[in-house]
Amino acid sequence: MVLKFIFVGFGIILLSGLIGLFNEGVDLSLKQYLINLKDISSSLLHAEAMTITNEVKNSYPMFPAFWEPYFYSVSIFIAAFLLSVIMGILLAYLTHLLPAGWSKFIIRTTNLLESTPDIFILIVIQYSVIFILKETGVLLFPIVGAQEKVYLIPILTLSILPTIMLFRITYLLVNDEYGKPYVDLIKSRGMSKHFIFFIHILRNITFSLLNHSKSIILFLLSSLIVFERLFNIYGITHFILSFSQMDVICFSLILFYLPVFLLLLIIRVIIDKKTGQKVVI
Repeated sequence: MVLKFIFVGFGIILLSGLIGLFNEGVDLSLKQYLINLKDISSSLLHAEAMTITNEVKNSYPMFPAFWEPYFYSVSIFIAAFLLSVIMGILLAYLTHLLPAGWSKFIIRTTNLLESTPDIFILIVIQYSVIFILKETGVLLFPIVGAQEKVYLIPILTLSILPTIMLFRITYLLVNDEYGKPYVDLIKSRGMSKHFIFFIHILRNITFSLLNHSKSIILFLLSSLIVFERLFNIYGITHFILSFSQMDVICFSLILFYLPVFLLLLIIRVIIDKKTGQKVVI
């Protein structure tokens, strides 16, 4: 796992070196690319001395200005992911308890919702808050784009489509699992539906859920980037675009990958202990 993190970090360095070829005009020479890689590596080795340059070419230390947008984005990302997992599994459990007709209706509805752009969902939420504010004078929560940091709207919005995706995946896996002989054996012993689902079924499908969780994480990352840019959320994306130096981009991407890496590592350890299955992330 550590070796994979190193490889990803090395890939980010190579990519950032390419971005540096377009910072001041276009210089696609191999010599300039190697110089960029050298400069980036030097900056990373002395990260505490890194500087950022604003639009009027004034330079000042990157720290501690970097940490506020960084932790803001990371907290939104992790909270949205955890909320998606919890709600996806819970909705799958509740749907499984419903009659077959209702379950099919819910699945068809989620198919429609999954095709809805996440940006559209965010716009609907914002305009709903504005409409309620105009009609009642009640501000349910701060609106994205305000000076005050907003957590609820981005977390809820980012988690909607991943929740639907995880719900559908979990529901299909659960249905498949309920068709296996061991479930009938457990039922014959008088075990409750709650016990069967959360103790046996969920444990047996966690391996498959992990494989899908990686695509969910990538989806959340791409959505977070779009939200921060289009809706003026001062997070890591805004910071990178404001100070688009190749070493700043490289450092920001590596550091943002760190919680993703740790999240996958924690999931791997949990599944290994619960199921005994070795997971390659």
